Amino acid sequence: MNFLLNTITFWEEPPRARHQVAFALSQKYPVVFIAGNKFGFMKLIEKKIDKNLTLIQPFFPIDNRLRYRISIVNKIYQKWLFRLLRKKFKEYHVINFDFTATEIFNYFDHVVYYCNDNFTAISKHINPAFIARYHKKCESIVARKSDFCISVSTILKDNLLHYNRNSFEIPLGSPDISKYKIKVNKTCKKEGLINVGLVGFIKTYNVSYSLINVLLMDNRIQVTLIGPVEDKFLDCIENKEKLTVKGSLTGRQLYEEINKFDVAIAAYSSKLLNDVHVGTGSKMYQYFALGKPIVISKMIGLTKVEMPDKFIYIAENESEFLNLIIKALEENTPALIEQRIDYANNNTWEKRIDNLLEYYRKVN
Repeated sequence: MNFLLNTITFWEEPPRARHQVAFALSQKYPVVFIAGNKFGFMKLIEKKIDKNLTLIQPFFPIDNRLRYRISIVNKIYQKWLFRLLRKKFKEYHVINFDFTATEIFNYFDHVVYYCNDNFTAISKHINPAFIARYHKKCESIVARKSDFCISVSTILKDNLLHYNRNSFEIPLGSPDISKYKIKVNKTCKKEGLINVGLVGFIKTYNVSYSLINVLLMDNRIQVTLIGPVEDKFLDCIENKEKLTVKGSLTGRQLYEEINKFDVAIAAYSSKLLNDVHVGTGSKMYQYFALGKPIVISKMIGLTKVEMPDKFIYIAENESEFLNLIIKALEENTPALIEQRIDYANNNTWEKRIDNLLEYYRKVN
């Protein structure tokens, strides 16, 4: 089998589900990863990433972040892109991560929709209402026309079942960091500044800057942010002298920085707690791979997936978030660190891909 992964994601972003699926699939099969378009004259640039993994970078006169929110422009882009891709990859199996890719079915016979977030709920927060309606309509079409749908949480699966009875759940997975030969930090800090770390796309709409400020006000804590950080978010931060911003990191650099965390966090904005239905995000498995205790904001759809106590601490509010960071550090032990690493090793993306291939066999 050969696979074409269609996304609205840049390859250089911190590793997300679509990157991890590409890497894991390419261990067995040829994989072509279609990135979100960059601004420029219309063209496709092909680049070899690994033996079985190829990146195709589209360029288009309208920026990716605007393009997929405007119906007519998005349709023109898709017709142009998929027509070109069909010429070379007609027989490939398509795994589609773009919830707006309604045109893809006119060009490829085998399409699976891989849903790793509640995109239409996100659209309600960052777009005018008519764009949110457009996105909801797009996703319903994509889900309905796909051979089958994959979701990363039970709530997302239940949403997709309204459109496609062949909808299945595959939880997110853990990256394989063994190839980086990183010596995992298994010591448990008992004194000195606590390095609290967050990996992700850091914007005011999805990360609570007020919570980060609460943490920075505590003289025991310093905060490290990894990933793209919105200027508007930084403008809201106080005590910046205790904040370290690493920017976008991938590969060995990313995991070396996570290895320096004492406690890892997911500090979701209150705007998202009741609207965006996710399971345990990719960052959780990245944290587990390096044995880190995790403190996370309580969210609808957040599930502790058959994991032991003291892996994830779920905070009801900002005050409890701070207390749980201290508790997580106090309760951390070398044995717990080993258990989290073992959990990650037993829930790798390679095993998730085995599940995906099983659904291919089941549906077809």
